[in-house]
Amino acid sequence: MDFKQLLWRVVYTKNANLHSGAFCAGPWHPDKAHVERCAEVLRARQLDVGIQSNQQAQKNASSWDGALG
Repeated sequence: MDFKQLLWRVVYTKNANLHSGAFCAGPWHPDKAHVERCAEVLRARQLDVGIQSNQQAQKNASSWDGALG
């Protein structure tokens, strides 16, 4: 993934009652407004979702590196 280009995705929390685990996310998309509209549709269906940028994801992933080693 190119972290130089800002991308966005919908993220599903453990409260979304998904069978695939406690945390899942949709595909990356360059248009934040589009991702926000997608999130609103899912919230209207009572799903607990938010949005995340690829920069936020990279920051979170780099904080996991120390915990795994």
